Amino acid sequence: MRVRTPLVLIFLVALGATEAAAHYTFILPQAFRVTAGETLTIGFHSGDGFPESSAILKRLQEPTIRTERGAIKLGGLKEDGKRLVASTVVPTSSHIIVTALNPPAVEQMKPDSFEKYLEEEGLGHIVRARAARGESGAPGRERYSMYAKAVLATGTPGDGYRSVAGLALEIIPEKDPYRLQSGEMLPVRVLFRGKPAADLQLTAASTAEGFKTRVVGTTDAEGRVTVPVSRGQWRLHTILMERVTEAEIDWESTWTTLTFEVS
Repeated sequence: MRVRTPLVLIFLVALGATEAAAHYTFILPQAFRVTAGETLTIGFHSGDGFPESSAILKRLQEPTIRTERGAIKLGGLKEDGKRLVASTVVPTSSHIIVTALNPPAVEQMKPDSFEKYLEEEGLGHIVRARAARGESGAPGRERYSMYAKAVLATGTPGDGYRSVAGLALEIIPEKDPYRLQSGEMLPVRVLFRGKPAADLQLTAASTAEGFKTRVVGTTDAEGRVTVPVSRGQWRLHTILMERVTEAEIDWESTWTTLTFEVS
């Protein structure tokens, strides 16, 4: 878990007077296999755990359904427990991609908490860069954005699962999760601003594995990594961080999640 002291709050669960835990943004529909014409409820979640949500997303933006025919903005968001939900009629398509954004926010973390978070998320090179600059004892000043994506199956199988939604950081399946055979692996590719994102740690949580989060690999030079999967609902996530020089921040991070089902 990452423990942070916020400057600007997006979605936080209080742990005490001065500390809080930040969460991944992810999407869970009421079903991943859907039929054109039916009404579908889509949940927008915030949490490190899976599949439950831990906090309401207060600033969620751009909830969108994407098909081969184009993009449809989702309206009518409302709170439902600790998640936001929207309902829509399922369009005709081979696959549906749902996306959403949590816009940039700035936070400052204590040095030890920041470096622990970096190590847990596979960002050890940032720890080393801070050490090289004599900043290991300095607070972590970070601006971050979060992108969420879900792939749903409907209708006749096609190639819609591998469509690029154009998120700043995006995980793209290179096989259809809904047509995997027993024992098959799921290859995915990670793009950052449309280009392969190398050396990023990819982690997974699933209903198939007791909801625990684990590291599944690191992207290669082409942004590719293969994920061992089994039957159940899955969330993949990764984070990319860059150095910036601004008055209030030193680091810019981009987070992304992908949810889908293997059956």
